[in-house]
Amino acid sequence: MKIVLAPDSFKGSLSAAEAALAMKEGIQSVIPEAECIMIPMADGGEGMLEPFTFKKGLTPAELTVTNTYGKSKQAFICLDKDTAYIESAQAVGLTDFVPDELMPIHSTSYGVGEMIRYALDQGCKKVLIGLGGSAVNDGGAGLLEALGAAYTYTENISGPVTLGKLQAIQRVDLTTLDPRLRDIELMIASDVNNPLTGSEGATAIFGPQKGVRPEDVPLYDRWIEQFAALTAAEMISAPGAGAAGGMGFALLAAGGTFAQGARIIGEEMGLQQAISEADLVMTGEGRSDEQTMYGKVAHYVAQQADLYHKPVILLSGSLDHETDELLNLFTASFSVMHSPCTLDYALKNAKILTAKRAAEITKLIQLQL
Repeated sequence: MKIVLAPDSFKGSLSAAEAALAMKEGIQSVIPEAECIMIPMADGGEGMLEPFTFKKGLTPAELTVTNTYGKSKQAFICLDKDTAYIESAQAVGLTDFVPDELMPIHSTSYGVGEMIRYALDQGCKKVLIGLGGSAVNDGGAGLLEALGAAYTYTENISGPVTLGKLQAIQRVDLTTLDPRLRDIELMIASDVNNPLTGSEGATAIFGPQKGVRPEDVPLYDRWIEQFAALTAAEMISAPGAGAAGGMGFALLAAGGTFAQGARIIGEEMGLQQAISEADLVMTGEGRSDEQTMYGKVAHYVAQQADLYHKPVILLSGSLDHETDELLNLFTASFSVMHSPCTLDYALKNAKILTAKRAAEITKLIQLQL
């Protein structure tokens, strides 16, 4: 029996690889000879590099970059021949800070541009960059600056551009962008389709989780729109421009193209081929609700299983039983919880709980063998 295990991370408890290993442990405790094909997945957010280090065996390269607030930090990037895999959260991750430390007006995406520049320095011709889990809200201005964009200010300003400095920009010159960008394939992995500005834009929708106060949303949005109008006005309303505080906009302006994060990573992992040869598919995530239906890993895996008429089972840390569309997407859906418990207990025992649930599912499958 061949089973593809393609979970996302169970945020706060298990990485995608750890979740896959727990599923395998549970399955093989019942059917030792079961062939488990582990393909840890991601959608472009935090943890995106893990599929490439686990499945492809890549060793991440370490480099020093600028973090969200202009300080130095260490980040990692995966290189595979002429391809670079970049997780933007490595430079500007939201989880680097506690809520009281968030200062959106001082945020910059400069460090992500440094990571792309590093990939260019290594001779990469293809750059896959995941947008997700970022703390920045600068319209992508920092990213473009790190790649060579030139800004003219109305006053004397030094240091990397930040959200607060956008109001002083009077001219943007993209002709100074690194010419090597013209010769590469720049792929943007994200499940966010929001425009850059407006009621559905980066600041209004995602700003609050990055520390933006409700009363500041209109002002910050106006600054970003002013910057964007000087940079690439035609991209302001483009789907995905609002991803990662506007880094989606910046990457589009630099010649990038968007793709569903789970799809593009699944293709790199050979997920479709593995599913076509499998008897069963198992996926999972920390919480399954209506958001799962919007390009998340579990949704994508289920779609691929359906293409090849393979049964697909969902294991979730928390399962919303009121979302009928979600439940109908999978052959069967299970929570890893076995009884009422505290969140702390569930997080600490996620591996054991996942393995046990996978074992119980396998026992049911065994009845049909």
